[in-house]
Amino acid sequence: MNKGVASNLTTNRRIVLIGSMGVYEKILSIAERLNVLGINTIVPEAEGGAVQQLSLFDFESFKRRVSFAYLRKIRDPRTYCVFAINQDLHGMPDYIGPNTFAEIAVAFAQSKKIYLYQSIPEAYCEELSAWRGIQLRGSLDKLITDFRTDCMVENAQLRLLD
Repeated sequence: MNKGVASNLTTNRRIVLIGSMGVYEKILSIAERLNVLGINTIVPEAEGGAVQQLSLFDFESFKRRVSFAYLRKIRDPRTYCVFAINQDLHGMPDYIGPNTFAEIAVAFAQSKKIYLYQSIPEAYCEELSAWRGIQLRGSLDKLITDFRTDCMVENAQLRLLD
């Protein structure tokens, strides 16, 4: 899609990207690619080096605050789907960690679509298949097409100017 066409489409819907902090750079990269196409994204807050200096009590407090805030973004009516960036990590193919799985469960409970960057990991095959997790196998094409079909509308003001 060329840039001119993307500028004629608007939506208040967005995609919430989720995943392990071990793939944070990939999350940011994918968000940037989607944003260029006019698709709004939400990414997790970077933990940064300062978190490593927190006491256990302060770290747990930080994690609770960040987790609650992100779960609110997932539950938000503007959220179209969650997109789990599940790359091979920690020697496990298609890795989904416990926090990411919890975020997927919240999305399912809110009737949000669930997309997986790679495939469904064996450990969660039954649940994610039943929850209709969509495996992208490294390609964003289906996600982009689904989002455009389900969420994007032509901006009526721009049509009047044509």
